[in-house]
Amino acid sequence: MSDPAPPSVKGWCPHLFAPMETGDGLLLRVKPFRSRLSAAQARRLAALAPGAVELTNRGNLQLRGVAPTRADAMARAVVEAGLADPDAGREARRNLIGPPLMGDDPALSPGLAEWHAALSALLAEAGSLPGKFGAALDGGGALPLSGLAADLLLRLAPTGEAALHLPGGLRLAGATPEALARLVENFRATGARRMRAALAGHGAAALLAGTGLSPLPALPEPLAPEPVGFHPYPGTGRGAFGLAPEFGVLDGAGLAALADLAEEFGDGTLRLTPWRALLLAGVRRPAALARAAAGWITDPADPRRRVVACPGAAGCASGQADTRADARALLARGAVPAKGLLHLSGCAKGCAHPVPAAAVLVAAPDGYALLRQARAGDPPLRTGLTLQEAAAELERAGLEQE
Repeated sequence: MSDPAPPSVKGWCPHLFAPMETGDGLLLRVKPFRSRLSAAQARRLAALAPGAVELTNRGNLQLRGVAPTRADAMARAVVEAGLADPDAGREARRNLIGPPLMGDDPALSPGLAEWHAALSALLAEAGSLPGKFGAALDGGGALPLSGLAADLLLRLAPTGEAALHLPGGLRLAGATPEALARLVENFRATGARRMRAALAGHGAAALLAGTGLSPLPALPEPLAPEPVGFHPYPGTGRGAFGLAPEFGVLDGAGLAALADLAEEFGDGTLRLTPWRALLLAGVRRPAALARAAAGWITDPADPRRRVVACPGAAGCASGQADTRADARALLARGAVPAKGLLHLSGCAKGCAHPVPAAAVLVAAPDGYALLRQARAGDPPLRTGLTLQEAAAELERAGLEQE
């Protein structure tokens, strides 16, 4: 018997005007401006969604199960709702993760709005950037953007000073919009799809030529924050409240319900995050909101927050197992790492969690492969495991952690 064909790796990312066939219909990606939805926009998307609505690790929404005959009409409706650029090229390049609490959290760094506008313009006008190229802007505050995988990550200090972070731990001073524009041009000249590949193939010197950027001492990457729960802004009497659906997946009715909560308890907006959770900003009654949000994940200690699972065979042509059903079985058994994340991937692409996880189960035709502190595509420690065998391995590892 010949080996199974490897999973199909797309050289592009889907967006509103370039939907992707996934196995359960087309997938359309919606990138709300400034990572926020008004309640009215959320209700409009809820009415449009034919099936699942997914929260992504880029702070976007994905509408699944779209019929090919409806894709163009849905794209027009999303543009009319103020949730996309009508120009397909600009929309494809609009891959900026910004602070979800911008405009609400008073502890965010000054100059944030100006930098957000500059980076947005840079990406929009950069020409033929690869679809997978993405940038992030971190302004600190209650929920700093830590633990992200981005081609360009700009961090602002409380003083407003900017430091640029590139893959591989490269940290640079001298960031200006002009310096970043030159860096992006140098990157485009390499022909690489991601900054990590460009650095490996051409070196930092070639990419930094003419930018004026200079090295800073490397710093360890801080851990990603837990967005679920209440995050008070000291001295203000208000804060942000984070909640999440299981595996970052909801439906139109759930999105409409969140719009109602945002209007009743917050400032009427939903803030998207790269951690598959949503934030309600301007919250002054967190206890009442927690009661009203029964059914959503609102406790950071909920073990479901430590599990990432892609749609698997139920919603993706590359999936080799029903990963979310298997994840629920593992949760019911308590076979979840006490520390770190468990990532269940339907194939070796690892789309749902591209960075390392504490434990990874990768589905294959002969069963699950097991990896630790790795990405889905890394070499496995074990292969051909049944779900029960994989659960036993995870439980054994959990006992060793205690």
